[in-house]
Amino acid sequence: MDDCLFKGKTLLVLGSNVGAYDIVHYAKINGAYTIVADYYPPEHSSAKKIADEAVMISTADSESLSKLIEDKHVDGILAGISEFNLLKAMSLSEKYALPFFCTKEQWNRVESKDQFRSLCEETGVPCPYTYFTGTKLPQSGLEKIKYPVVIKPVDASTSAGVHICMDEGELKCAEEDSLSHSSCGKIIVEEFVKGNEFTAHYTISNGMPTLSCIDNRYPVAVHEGNVTTIPAARVFPSLFIDEYMVQVNEPMLRLCRSLGIKNGVLFIQGMYDSVDGFHIFEAGLRSAGEAPYRFLERTNGINYMHVLVEHALLGKSVTFCPEKEDPYMKGKCCGIVSFVAKGGRVGRIEGLENAVKYTPSVIEYESRYPVGTETPNGDTLRQLMIRFVMICDSREQMAEDIEYLNTHITVLNDKGENMVFKMEPKRIFDY
Repeated sequence: MDDCLFKGKTLLVLGSNVGAYDIVHYAKINGAYTIVADYYPPEHSSAKKIADEAVMISTADSESLSKLIEDKHVDGILAGISEFNLLKAMSLSEKYALPFFCTKEQWNRVESKDQFRSLCEETGVPCPYTYFTGTKLPQSGLEKIKYPVVIKPVDASTSAGVHICMDEGELKCAEEDSLSHSSCGKIIVEEFVKGNEFTAHYTISNGMPTLSCIDNRYPVAVHEGNVTTIPAARVFPSLFIDEYMVQVNEPMLRLCRSLGIKNGVLFIQGMYDSVDGFHIFEAGLRSAGEAPYRFLERTNGINYMHVLVEHALLGKSVTFCPEKEDPYMKGKCCGIVSFVAKGGRVGRIEGLENAVKYTPSVIEYESRYPVGTETPNGDTLRQLMIRFVMICDSREQMAEDIEYLNTHITVLNDKGENMVFKMEPKRIFDY
């Protein structure tokens, strides 16, 4: 690394969530002075532990953050994957005329589900049919809807407020909950498309978008009925990557270029069916929670998070090499494999550290709910309890290592009962 790349620059990182540690690490080893701000004490924040300075200021406290920026002569502000912290970093960057990878208008065109749907239609990206967007369901016209449909807030994340409805009665019952999770008070009702879910990430470097990766999502349902599912695993590259390259990649590159962003990362989520093809239903102008840059750097030698740090401190991307992009992962099989909590109080976690020690393919892991804490009992990404970041030589090795982790790690609630769903290894050979 070039320890002079950011020499004399000061980077403020908001929050300690996924991505914060990696941002601080990259900025620091390249010469920047790093500050992390949130209400977590350093012993509970890996990012604060390695930062040059850790401050106890809530990321919601704009006045105190502004004073910090002025006092420390901050050159750039960034956050990990947290939408709240990224929006705060964006507004503070605008206030002090500091570089940020997107404007609020660009952010909304992607993050707001109704605006993104329009963007897909404009650029030829395949997407579900939209029946309605607005502040409340219309009094008439619902009889024209073909069920099942999905109703969701236009601006929420983690699957909050998302409902699959089989008839008009279920749609009306779900309306209030979907609206309650929308900060702008808007919902979208769209065609329910069947198929296999995936996520793809695009890196934009100096105005040039490239496909970085695409996965297969392997879901589990915590509850019965028409509920949103939780990914027990995301495995890269996707088994239908060839079809994606032919049918979707070029329109997606066109969509990325249409945003006018110089540097950034964009992820999309969609469904694939061998008969009906692809449907892209939402996106984010940020990294998704699985943060695949963690293995992209090791397999392909490039890291889209570096693009964001460089833009924040230099206003441009200087180290990213688009020609190194390879969504086929150089023949490797990578994944984010999770234990999904059923809900309840954690009683015991046994064998975790030992199992990781004897599984070299696990390059990182996180255990989100320590013994004694309460896990949620919902249908959102907050059910993800333990996550393993893995790089394997083949899908066969991935299956073997998942089996090993499943067998050697036990998670029990306070009643001594199994409290997690685990990935079935054989599933990764199908989609």
